[in-house]
Amino acid sequence: MLTEKITMRTETVFSDDRLNRYLLRKEWDSKKPRATIIMTNPSAADLLTLDYTTLYILNNISRLDFGAVDIVNMTSRITTKLNVKEDLNTELEPANAEFIVKSAEKSDVVIIAWGKLGENNKKVRQVESSILTLLSPYKNKLRYIASEKGDYGFHPLAPQIRFQWTLKELSLEEEQEAMKEEQPASNPAS
Repeated sequence: MLTEKITMRTETVFSDDRLNRYLLRKEWDSKKPRATIIMTNPSAADLLTLDYTTLYILNNISRLDFGAVDIVNMTSRITTKLNVKEDLNTELEPANAEFIVKSAEKSDVVIIAWGKLGENNKKVRQVESSILTLLSPYKNKLRYIASEKGDYGFHPLAPQIRFQWTLKELSLEEEQEAMKEEQPASNPAS
């Protein structure tokens, strides 16, 4: 008979009114590497409650042999369905930006996992670009979640990668160049 035990330390940082969550940290082995994962917005997860996104993150991060994960987001506004017009500002909230940077500093890997939301939304792309600029000092740590087929740029809820992640290096220069190419050309007649 074999008995195994583990203690998971959980830390959350909320705004005073609890409408915003800046950080959700889970740690179960301080001797192993730490990951930061950046998504779109916080949902229902907190000290005790797991939502599906957090569950898939924990399962995959532990399989990749990490001992801790910091979950941060583009916006700190807690919502189960992001409304880009109401919940996302083009300027990063200073407190949220601070937690993203602090987390990236302390982590061995920073996983960009906001998915494809910004492909067709200029406002989202502006925020993504701001975050990538903030993370430029940590460009060697940046990764995407990739599928077994080699596709990448997923959110943890994407069916293709829910149960099996591969981390692929993100080239900050290539990503920023792609963002520039996707922006519509300015109209000289304006």
